[in-house]
Amino acid sequence: MRLALLGFAVILGISCAGQTQGGCSPDMPRYSEWSASQRFPVTLQAPEQQALAAKLAKLRLGMSMDEVKAVAGAPSYVADGERRPYAVACFWAYSFDDPGPKGSISKVVQLGFTRSGTLAIVMPVRVEGVGPSAIVDASCEADTANSSSAVSQAMNAGKIYLADRQRQAKVMSGHAELTLGMSIQEVENLLGKPDLVLVIPHGDAPFLLGRPCQQELKYIFRQQGQDLADSKTIAISIYFDDNGKLFWARAQNVKGAKEIGKPAGIP
Repeated sequence: MRLALLGFAVILGISCAGQTQGGCSPDMPRYSEWSASQRFPVTLQAPEQQALAAKLAKLRLGMSMDEVKAVAGAPSYVADGERRPYAVACFWAYSFDDPGPKGSISKVVQLGFTRSGTLAIVMPVRVEGVGPSAIVDASCEADTANSSSAVSQAMNAGKIYLADRQRQAKVMSGHAELTLGMSIQEVENLLGKPDLVLVIPHGDAPFLLGRPCQQELKYIFRQQGQDLADSKTIAISIYFDDNGKLFWARAQNVKGAKEIGKPAGIP
């Protein structure tokens, strides 16, 4: 899903005139310049498409623009990105088949580079043989659970999980010492390892690559099945911003545990 969204975003980035804030070389052709010199439709012959796809498949994230050009050659056209931190600063497009500005979707491989000029995204659109990839911060990986978590085993088996008294006591005593701005490590030092680590994805993730994601640590006292929103669930959830700092801790059906902070966006 993330890469599908990235592809949509990059298409917008390349086709949208007026995005001139980023880091593409002014000597490289924009789509309007490239298309002015073409007779549409522009389609590479099958052997040429296969050869170009084979070259692009060799690219690796982190390569410099010069390294990419040495492997795959110069792009067909480019588009400027943005100056925001973590944003793609320059897009390159390798055209395989283009029906023209007013035609349907093209076959193209899009590359995104950071402001420092390193490859951050490879996004093929209707091109076989080139896999999609993007720089993603470790904190943004898919929702994870501790491999040794008894909660995970119970949830997957559809059984009721009940934390033992010692576990509950440690979490409660640690919760009483929580303060806003604590790091994930500081919280784990107080409460122990969480039962679940959940990721809160960025709303604007398609344009921001490698930016840390907000995380939620969940300490579960009672859970039945996989519905964490079950009204009978007893748990403490602790939320961290994209700087890894605690901004909200809330208790669900846990007596004696007070709410700390506020959800993001609430004054």
